[in-house]
Amino acid sequence: MIVLLFLFSTAFSQKITVENKSGFAIDIKFNNRKIHLTSGSKNIISEKDITSLKVMFNNKNKSNLNIPVFLTADERLQLIIEGDNKPIEFRGDKDSLHTYIANQQHYILYKNVVKYQEIYNKKRNNQELINFSELVLADYLNKIKSLNASPLGTKDERYKRMETYAVDDWLSSLYLILTGNKNLNLQSKELVLYYYNKYLQKDIERYSCEFRFQYEIISTLAKYSNQLNIILPKYAITEHTEDDAVNQYLPEKCQEYYFKVQLKYYDALNSPKKEYYEKVLKEKFND
Repeated sequence: MIVLLFLFSTAFSQKITVENKSGFAIDIKFNNRKIHLTSGSKNIISEKDITSLKVMFNNKNKSNLNIPVFLTADERLQLIIEGDNKPIEFRGDKDSLHTYIANQQHYILYKNVVKYQEIYNKKRNNQELINFSELVLADYLNKIKSLNASPLGTKDERYKRMETYAVDDWLSSLYLILTGNKNLNLQSKELVLYYYNKYLQKDIERYSCEFRFQYEIISTLAKYSNQLNIILPKYAITEHTEDDAVNQYLPEKCQEYYFKVQLKYYDALNSPKKEYYEKVLKEKFND
């Protein structure tokens, strides 16, 4: 019976092979588990419902890479990792889809920031910016829908996750030009509210910050919530700081990103303050 249960569970589990071709060890985190891969080694992960892999590079940069995963229970995928500054090579089921999303999406969506800025600054035309930005998103979503090639189309659960992942990245690129000043001007306020009402409001309570651009979006909205006159869900603060006014609107995982961003900043300055953020991440977030 135990053998049959094992065979049944593995037969209906995703199988992801991770091969480490970098010159240093890496750690892979997924579903609250972690595996260690020395240089030149590989490991097969067989588990249900893997939605992302976090790759932690054990080199001087100590960089991380979050890779989204869009597989059904019977699909297989191989990831070949050659370094923290090199694209991931994918082989197997939906390899072209994962290559496009993991390696190219951010560039495709962010390369239009200059054009957004031009429309915003020179033409002062909100509708033109909305039309152009939504065309960028629509073109990208059509591409990933075709690569997914599901008979269910946009109703496919994997596609819905891809869409959310893309929309969050896209919105982050827009908020980059619309926010930043202490106070929003009328044009920025109207645009931020437009994108919030159309793309974010319905899902705001389900934000988990699995990926960094969700943190960037929700922390931005929290910063301007009074000016925008929007009501965001509140959460218990894991570790109190001078930024509690913003962090109270962040889910726990988003609060973790706050400390990661602060750590990266103080680490770049080689400031002793980084030790505090390292301690909080380890003790409060088990990271």
